[in-house]
Amino acid sequence: MANLGASPVDYDTDIGKVRALLGDTQAEDVVDGVGEYMYFGDDELAAFLTMYGENVKLAAARCLETISMSQALLLKSWSSDDLTVNGDRIAESLRKLAAQMREEALMDESSEYFNMIAMFIDQDDDGQADEYPWWN
Repeated sequence: MANLGASPVDYDTDIGKVRALLGDTQAEDVVDGVGEYMYFGDDELAAFLTMYGENVKLAAARCLETISMSQALLLKSWSSDDLTVNGDRIAESLRKLAAQMREEALMDESSEYFNMIAMFIDQDDDGQADEYPWWN
């Protein structure tokens, strides 16, 4: 299955930002500005963004979880000559990274909601939002 997407990556777009977080930024076989990426096509990334409310970090976290499932199912653990691959460890590392991205997304969102609520605090009734020195 081809993972087609715009090449080079446009880091100003949400799809480009998700690609940057995944490290899926090098396209192969680029023709007319479209190349094949290792993990996801632009359509798949757009779907993840839609499912996760256009939140780049949540979409990237889900992508990492999807990759980790593939690693765990396909690789498992095997050895050949002097090479050992442990798909379970790779999958676990990807799941930890996904959890970290989810935490960052939650912190970003919490800060945004705090600022939205704080801008409505006007205890001195001067029509301007009060500073919030109580926050620290």
